[in-house]
Amino acid sequence: MKSERNIASIASVCRGKVFGAGEKQVSGFSIDSRSIKPGELYVALKGENHDGHSFVAAAVKSGAEAVLVSEMPDAETCLKTTVILVDDTLNALQAIAAGRRNELDSFFVGITGSNGKTTTRSMVYHIMSEKWRCSTTTGNLNNHIGLPLTILAISNDSQYSILEMGMNHSGEIRDLCRIARPQAALISNIGPAHIGILGNLENIARAKAEILEHLDEGQTAIVPGDSEFTEIFRKAAGKARLMTFGEKAGNNYRLTDLNMQPDSVSFTLVTPAGSKTCHLALAGRHNAFNAAAALSLCHQLGCDLDLAVKRLVSFCPVGARMEKVCIDGLTVLLDCYNANPGSMQEALRYLAICGSPRVAVLGDMRELGEMSVALHRQLGTQAAEARPDLLVCVGSDAANIATAAIDEGMPEDCVISLNSGDLAAELLKERLQKGSTVLFKASRGMHFEKIVQKLWPGLGKDLH
Repeated sequence: MKSERNIASIASVCRGKVFGAGEKQVSGFSIDSRSIKPGELYVALKGENHDGHSFVAAAVKSGAEAVLVSEMPDAETCLKTTVILVDDTLNALQAIAAGRRNELDSFFVGITGSNGKTTTRSMVYHIMSEKWRCSTTTGNLNNHIGLPLTILAISNDSQYSILEMGMNHSGEIRDLCRIARPQAALISNIGPAHIGILGNLENIARAKAEILEHLDEGQTAIVPGDSEFTEIFRKAAGKARLMTFGEKAGNNYRLTDLNMQPDSVSFTLVTPAGSKTCHLALAGRHNAFNAAAALSLCHQLGCDLDLAVKRLVSFCPVGARMEKVCIDGLTVLLDCYNANPGSMQEALRYLAICGSPRVAVLGDMRELGEMSVALHRQLGTQAAEARPDLLVCVGSDAANIATAAIDEGMPEDCVISLNSGDLAAELLKERLQKGSTVLFKASRGMHFEKIVQKLWPGLGKDLH
């Protein structure tokens, strides 16, 4: 059940000045003039490459009921719509979202982590939505722009709002929490994603721990207990109820008997409510940890664990995140959405248990800074240990993967380094054999989905 918003009240929240009919209602918010729906409010954001003010007239032509701007449109456009003028449209959007958050009765959950936050958030939503009306983050709307848009799209009748929070610098999650004010929080793990910006793992842990700072006494925090940074989490959580998950003894929710198969993963979760056997129709050991985190949170929020475990059996992988597709006699593992050293290692661990021939197509990992060469070489060592029949490395940084893999004993004729996705696609057309399992994994900026689409134009997947 969506709610319409009065333009004058929106302007009041963001300290904007209204030009036109302030009594009109808007049905939603959009920052894209190409997809805006009639009745919505268009927010003109200024980015590094584009200024939304250039598309105000197009948004109005598509039916925008009002526009939020920091620069007045031309007179003709002003006659066709209502204008809210503010000093800064991003600050205004965030203020409007914070105001909307205060109006909602929904229980807000925040989820972050270096790896697996999208899958874990989706698992929590899958479990919770069986019994309650839930809203959640869609796509990659998890940053300073996406999170406000997510909150503004939450229905009046939503009982739980499950929000993903991304970051690449210190203070970002703290700012997101000021808007969303989560009442429960989960950190899936800590890894070297964005280490080139944040410098080291401890700084990454402290940045992720910002999601715990806003929790009140007695509210729930779920964090990885096998981490060296548990005390950082405990301090950030203050008087919140901190619960841990992991493999080591002493965790509140402990994984044991983890068994990874090519088509599934299973484990036992030892919990305060007893031991539960969990089965997932997902690839990869890392998904067992994502599931353990999701189950821990849902249990603390009041879910029956037996029902939650049963519900996870039907969970499907999130698009392009270790998504398995069978086509032309091959098994294709699409993990093109993003990559960092931790998620790369887990993907290779999974590939290693698949039947031969095994092909790993790996690309650059971004935002690793001065550690880039060392971490790509480390990945090359891990690739050699996984023993794929063919290793294709795409990109200038990925060349270090190839060099290290050869240094660790992989035959040179099984390791190929290329500088473009087009070349990789042409090579794979010649080298792929029926019965192969092929892993595609790289940072999003490498656009590995284009390699996949060149190989299989009919796949029909927008991998991003």
